[in-house]
Amino acid sequence: MRAVRYHEYGGKSVLTAETVDTPEPARGEALVKIEAASVNPIDTYVREGNVRPPSGLPHVGGSDLAGVVEAVGAGVTAVESGDRVFATGLGVFSPGTYAEYTVAPVDQLAPLPEGVSFEEGAAAAMAFATAWRALVTRGDLRLGETAVVHGASGGVGHAAVQIAAAAGATVVGTAREGEPASFARSMGADAVVDYRSDDLAGDIDAALDGRGVDVVFEPHADAHLDANLDCLSRGGRVVVIGEEGPITLDGGLPMAAKQADADIRFMSIVASPDDQAAILERVGERLADGTFSVEIDSVFGLDAVPEALARLSASGTFGKVVLDTTR
Repeated sequence: MRAVRYHEYGGKSVLTAETVDTPEPARGEALVKIEAASVNPIDTYVREGNVRPPSGLPHVGGSDLAGVVEAVGAGVTAVESGDRVFATGLGVFSPGTYAEYTVAPVDQLAPLPEGVSFEEGAAAAMAFATAWRALVTRGDLRLGETAVVHGASGGVGHAAVQIAAAAGATVVGTAREGEPASFARSMGADAVVDYRSDDLAGDIDAALDGRGVDVVFEPHADAHLDANLDCLSRGGRVVVIGEEGPITLDGGLPMAAKQADADIRFMSIVASPDDQAAILERVGERLADGTFSVEIDSVFGLDAVPEALARLSASGTFGKVVLDTTR
């Protein structure tokens, strides 16, 4: 089979397209013929050696997949050959998805409804699972509350906007003015403020008429944390999903946060395998009935993984960057 692997940690230049043996599923695993995958920031984090797969190198990158079960290992009854599935959180503790086939733990596979394409399934997997776990599982977002979604026009951000809106929250997104802000509104944001503002907390407060923020979806904690804490309601929660540098607080904000009974919570969908399939099954149902939609920015072939990763990090990207592993 074709696969994109790396034999050393580093930049995109370490990625090589190779022909390797198709893996065999072990007990509790399924062999999946991958029809589509997507690229995510965690893929780069692993490839650069910040998180090192226990199986060592060489390693196949990639976290998400959508495809068809080809075979199953011993003891597997939950899926069978021919089932359409999608999954996320792979590529660290199991082989990755920049390949034509992979083996995956069966308990991480969710059914992909017939009405959802493989490209949509792959694009939605990590984005929607991460956003759901952040807002619903860790953030305890409830009907009638308020939510701020930073990076609302991005791959995970546009999923978070939809999930918060579907939960009955008033949603404020942050995005650049113009097309990114319009896109965030089209996903369900009630208001959008420019994250480059000199008074981000004040702009969020104005957008909510002073109601305060109950849950913040934060992919860049070091950039916005002070503003987040400054506009939280009493008992508000900041859920951090990304790492961009040290997390520090200025001035009297720690005391203000204590007085507000504010929480800062952390999460990673990759480190939460028990949650993934159940969340994705719900996401799949909502993709099928039109409650959710996933925006696909661009599609690349399997041999163009470096180009796909470059597109992921480029400015002006809306939604998800996908790999068609059949080409």
